[in-house]
Amino acid sequence: MKVATSQYRVKSITCFEDFAGHVRWHVEQAAAQGAELLLLPEFFTAELLTLNKNLGKHPDFPALFEQYGKAHTEDIQACCRELGMEFGMILAGGTHFTFDPEDGRYYNTCFVFAPDGRMYQQSKVHPSYELVYNKEMTSPAKDLGTFDINGIRLGASICYDCSFPEVSRILGMLGADIILAPTCTLDAWGSERSVLFSKARATENQVYVINSQLIGFLPFPPHLPYGFAFTGISGIYAPIHPMVGHSDGIVRQGEPNVEMVVTADIDLDYLREVRLKGHNQNRKDMRPDFYKRFEVTA
Repeated sequence: MKVATSQYRVKSITCFEDFAGHVRWHVEQAAAQGAELLLLPEFFTAELLTLNKNLGKHPDFPALFEQYGKAHTEDIQACCRELGMEFGMILAGGTHFTFDPEDGRYYNTCFVFAPDGRMYQQSKVHPSYELVYNKEMTSPAKDLGTFDINGIRLGASICYDCSFPEVSRILGMLGADIILAPTCTLDAWGSERSVLFSKARATENQVYVINSQLIGFLPFPPHLPYGFAFTGISGIYAPIHPMVGHSDGIVRQGEPNVEMVVTADIDLDYLREVRLKGHNQNRKDMRPDFYKRFEVTA
């Protein structure tokens, strides 16, 4: 199958339709290259924050992020669902800061849409600095799982989650063939960490990892001259294995900090065969009983 990852350049917008048009451009680029799946980056919705034009020098950030987490979620879901259905594509809508009315908490959540409109979701297990101003508002995920779409088992490991091998290990044990890794980082260190972790998690679990990174400058808050500056390089990664691909694990990468959609062909049936017959059979060779001897309890 052909998969795609977005290198999404955030920008200031004037209305929700600007945002929807930006997402459409990325979906159209992926569809034009024959992609069956597209991953958008963590906080690709951050440009919606620029709709607040009169914040002043001392914004009420909790109130602002409450509004960001509540006002746009349904519209974002509708936008991504409709685009996925229109183009017959699995569309993984990066992440959005989302309010859960059932428990009154906010989560950093990835919404994944099947071509028939069904929606799946996974929240971030390990919140980190998030978008800085909403860090203390973000709750960790309550669950971790996979979802099956068109015969493909997918899981999501969001940004910082990729630095914890346990998350991807659980997804692999649940049968994931592809791990979606939407990412948002503020410097080259963060971007390179994401690339490194994507390669490692792909190799350890014998899966493909699709990593989408946010790029660009976001004038938020408007009274700060530098705002948010995101840097990144999106890519598609395979296990580092002589029967699968290149020795660096890179299937395809984008050009750093250039807005684009990166696509590549992957063969899931062959990958499953390599797991069973390849030189390294990580899943088969695991020793869970041995590992349990060294578990540390609080």
